[in-house]
Amino acid sequence: MANGPEAAAGHPDRWRALAVSCLGVFLLVVSLSSLNVALAEIAAAFDADISDLQWIVDSYAIAFAGLLLAGGAIGDRIGRRAALIIGFSILGAANLLAALGGSVSFLIIMRSIAGLGAAMMMPATLATVSEVFDDRTRPRAIAMWSSIAAAGGAFGPFLGGWMLSVSGWQAVFILNGVLAVIGLIAVPFWVPSLPGQRTGRFDIVGALLSVAAVACLVFLVIEGPVHPLSITTALSAIGAIGFTVAFVRYEASTTDPLLPLELFDDRERSLGAGTLTLAAFGFNGVFFVGALLLQIGWGETGLMAGLLLVPIGVTEVIVANGSVQLSERFRIESLITLGLVLMAVGYVGMGFTPEGNRLWFVIAGVIAGAGNGLTIPLSIERIVGSVEPAYAGVASSVNDMAIELGASMGIGLLGALQRVWFEAGVPDGGTTVIGDVATQAERDAFSNASAAAFVLAAVIALAAVPIARWSLRRPSRPQPAMPLSR
Repeated sequence: MANGPEAAAGHPDRWRALAVSCLGVFLLVVSLSSLNVALAEIAAAFDADISDLQWIVDSYAIAFAGLLLAGGAIGDRIGRRAALIIGFSILGAANLLAALGGSVSFLIIMRSIAGLGAAMMMPATLATVSEVFDDRTRPRAIAMWSSIAAAGGAFGPFLGGWMLSVSGWQAVFILNGVLAVIGLIAVPFWVPSLPGQRTGRFDIVGALLSVAAVACLVFLVIEGPVHPLSITTALSAIGAIGFTVAFVRYEASTTDPLLPLELFDDRERSLGAGTLTLAAFGFNGVFFVGALLLQIGWGETGLMAGLLLVPIGVTEVIVANGSVQLSERFRIESLITLGLVLMAVGYVGMGFTPEGNRLWFVIAGVIAGAGNGLTIPLSIERIVGSVEPAYAGVASSVNDMAIELGASMGIGLLGALQRVWFEAGVPDGGTTVIGDVATQAERDAFSNASAAAFVLAAVIALAAVPIARWSLRRPSRPQPAMPLSR
């Protein structure tokens, strides 16, 4: 082992472990972002409506978010390497099987299984980074991890569009499966054996309650706006509240909780989770709505839609890599606030771009991407920057759950608004089956519905500003010289 500053910076294999962790998070984001540009083709292949497409996307998010806490807790016990191997294996198998799918139902089932693998893998990627880097180098490593996640958002639509042009929607799932196999091969060689540091019994009751709460919440978000008075909407609302309350009360009383509630005694961690959830709400929802707008409203190909979405993520990567340096000069709260405002401005610009004006759409997307590049990595550092190693997996799960809950709710609410607005605006005699949209009047109705969804995304981003600014009014501890190195 090396001596001196290099050894003091963390584990000697930390850079190779970071590479595998970055591949893992890249895959997880690509699994979502690449699928967005394939939705129009899937809709045409299976006569699917927007609700079907939402469930194909959100079935992954439900399993992912619902099982994240369990996945993080398991990783804390069995070690990061084992958790990564399990996650890559499940995710790869589910994606390769999804390519054989012959129905919407089969795709939903495979996406749910993929979410299980993601729930094992995602906490382990960030926990590995947190564990192998020291306090001095960790912020930059997290920024790199975050920027690679952003790269998945950036290049996922392009990769998905390119695969569509080569071999159809099935190729998108094959791409994800191949990336998972590469990660599975790399883990035993590049990820050090980081033994589990958490003991005690596994909290099965807490895991079941968390899954139930998330499933009810996502179902409510997707179906509630469309069927507000149905019995299923009422039951899902009751279930979301009831299971959440039961989860919190049980976690507070059990001796070996799935989620130690004392993690939230640190207000910075709670604030980071809040801004991260709302930022993910808008950003992921916008990718879903934007991909459909470009293909259904504008008539762009899947490849062109992917290319028009690439600058959003590329800008996020660039800004995320510079966020650490900026945080050394400015308060984190101010930078996150600026990021949220930029996101809102960009969303409005994207929503009201005249049909076919690609340059305007890209410029607005770049503004939104810059905002996300400030907000996401700094919110993540607030969550995981100072947690002890034994709970690194659970803290990472809090981070990941914030992202996935925000993503699933964003896709659900923005997609539901897009769907309801479109169905209300279609002229008499027009079709509401998005795969059959053909006339200019139908495309205009879809574009108007998409604009309404973009405005909602902007409102949610601005609603997160008070959360980001809270610490400015009541600081919980002195501001350090380097805010990210706590």
